[in-house]
Amino acid sequence: MARQPRVGLLCYDIGIFEMGFIMQKEMQNKVTRLLLELNELDKGEICLTDFAAELGVSTRTLQRDMRTIQEADFPLYCPTPGTYAFMEGFSLEKMKLSDKEASMLVFMSEIANSLGNNFGMSFDMLKKRLLGTTEESPFFVKFSTGEEYPDTPITRELFACIRAREKVTVCYEGGNRACYPVRPLKMLWVDGFWYLLALTEDDKLLKFRLEKISSATPLGKFFKYTADIEKIIREGTNIWFDKERNLEVKMEVSPVVAKYFKARSYFPLQKIKEELPDGRLIIACRASNTEEIIHTIFHWIPEIKVLSPKELGEEVKNKLKNYLEGK
Repeated sequence: MARQPRVGLLCYDIGIFEMGFIMQKEMQNKVTRLLLELNELDKGEICLTDFAAELGVSTRTLQRDMRTIQEADFPLYCPTPGTYAFMEGFSLEKMKLSDKEASMLVFMSEIANSLGNNFGMSFDMLKKRLLGTTEESPFFVKFSTGEEYPDTPITRELFACIRAREKVTVCYEGGNRACYPVRPLKMLWVDGFWYLLALTEDDKLLKFRLEKISSATPLGKFFKYTADIEKIIREGTNIWFDKERNLEVKMEVSPVVAKYFKARSYFPLQKIKEELPDGRLIIACRASNTEEIIHTIFHWIPEIKVLSPKELGEEVKNKLKNYLEGK
């Protein structure tokens, strides 16, 4: 009598085979993606939104990849919100790694860390031997901690509308109105929070916290926007920027902190107007509103003083007075 095939077991075996094949493809895809990302990072900074669209993956996926690359001791930083780059002076060539070797190193580092501390520590030692050093990595970049990108049906809808330049009605938890018909422009990550940047029908620039958006409904109407929105974003130093910068501010910086203001800009469109003999600096900036700069002013008190406009100086004094009086 012929022996009947064990259909159940055969199906199970095929299922295992298919699962293994899928896992293998996923791993190949990840290694390939890391290879492309490291190659692009070695050329210069990358914009996650644009690169995600190019690779056909979500921005959240690339965020996870950037975290994985950083945790593998590759020194990344954010030049502007939503962009990543290697620290200045770092390159794969200097590490004597090809982009393929670097992608495998990142991938294996993630696997080792997922297996527990013992495996993670062992792989770190192996990695140092491979890289020809017994020292700790000379690079450490401190990121602003905050929200992960909320990859949800709402954010995917908003992403599609931004790319298609399609108007959308955004319903928001908070604010003066419940729902806003807007022209969506960009997704922004600023100081640890994700925002939708959009324009109202009367050209007012709004920023919505993504986690507070309860719905996004495409309107089937399209728009053109010719202003350089990325320039507007770059000129800002926090989320309180706007399209116009009509507030001209002049400040005096003490000699104690002058070197910091020579090294980098803390205020939008900051310029050093004069360096006095005693080391004080006279700096100027152009802001969208007082809110965009007043928080930074308080950060540097008592080493900074507002010279003009007079109204801004009085606002700073009143806020300090109210604080000291416990109001």
